[in-house]
Amino acid sequence: MIFAQVEKEKFHAVIFIGRLKVEGIIHLLPQERVTDFLDADDIDFLPVTCATVFHVDSGEALYTSKFMSLNKKEILVICPADSEAKMFGC
Repeated sequence: MIFAQVEKEKFHAVIFIGRLKVEGIIHLLPQERVTDFLDADDIDFLPVTCATVFHVDSGEALYTSKFMSLNKKEILVICPADSEAKMFGC
């Protein structure tokens, strides 16, 4: 079986879910916007790579992972990360 690989663009994002902040990379198709991906009805989870989870109040890093999947229904805010943000977990 042969699988075609699709090149994707990396979007370094900050995502807030409740009292947690997740920093990591979202992989989008070329010319795809984050809002288009989030509005897709056939996708329930947002895959994030090189992710670090922080507690919003303390700023403490709680967990790092090379991959995590976030439930789109739980996302409160998603925005581009600061260009100087450090990438943990990769």
